[in-house]
Amino acid sequence: MTPAASALGWIGRQSSPLFFVAVFAGVLLPPLARLLQPLLLPAILLPFVVALVRLDLAALGRQARRPWLALGLVLWSLVGCPFLVALVLQSLPLDPDIAALLVTTAACAPLMASGALALLLGLDVALALLVVVPATALVPFTVPPLALGLAGIAIDLPAAALALRLALMVLGSAALAALVRRWLGPERLVTARPGLDGLAVLGFVVFAVGVMDGFTMTALARPALVGGIVVAVFALNLGLQAITVLALLPFLPLRTALTAGLVAGNNNLGLILAAVIDTAPPAMLIFVATAQFPIYLLPIVQRPLYRRWLASEPPA
Repeated sequence: MTPAASALGWIGRQSSPLFFVAVFAGVLLPPLARLLQPLLLPAILLPFVVALVRLDLAALGRQARRPWLALGLVLWSLVGCPFLVALVLQSLPLDPDIAALLVTTAACAPLMASGALALLLGLDVALALLVVVPATALVPFTVPPLALGLAGIAIDLPAAALALRLALMVLGSAALAALVRRWLGPERLVTARPGLDGLAVLGFVVFAVGVMDGFTMTALARPALVGGIVVAVFALNLGLQAITVLALLPFLPLRTALTAGLVAGNNNLGLILAAVIDTAPPAMLIFVATAQFPIYLLPIVQRPLYRRWLASEPPA
């Protein structure tokens, strides 16, 4: 094993502490966040590519033969979640801008890195990817009307151009993953798994640091605002995960229900921000950075719990 592979394997095994350090490194070291900010796009795509490389094609085939589960989760993620969040927020005394961003976040597709998160948590990678890809493709057409109708936010997404850009990202990642799988071959793919996991964690770390560019200054200037957003994004993420899991648990295996919760609770508002950066509400910039805290910190708790809960279940 080369030193680079050994180092990546170590990184893959240290995902929990590295997630914790990465989130706060961007806050405590603003120059480092500024330095890594240009790497946000490759950092987003790297875990997605790794999940595709590590994907069990047989498991993908089994999931594809029962498409209604994935399609139902796509519909729940894009439509059901924002309607539920809007309904709950009607009775809460929340700042209107924060409430609007919570609803808009719930309307977004799951993180492109959901497959890599599922991999790290021992969940169903194939199901996560079968939800992420079509949901991401539909975002340009579903988010603007839902954001306006439910949250009062006018989002002018260039639907056709954004859809093409997303398609190129997904297809390019899939092509790269296919080349890597072919280059490695079946035997080397097995031995390369620790290093691939390390690459995925590295992508998460770079994104967590880079997305915090500007966060520290805002947190110091407006601590009450940032503190309120922190509470709100944790409640949104945890709430959508818990509701989804509890609703599906009577009908589906635990691993499947937990995977559904993962994709429902971890939403990709950053994708919308990237498309409307020039006209985005000021609160959206800080909201996207703050939303990374539950995305990175919750798996630290979930990973040992899920490992214990799923010990008696066969791998997905």
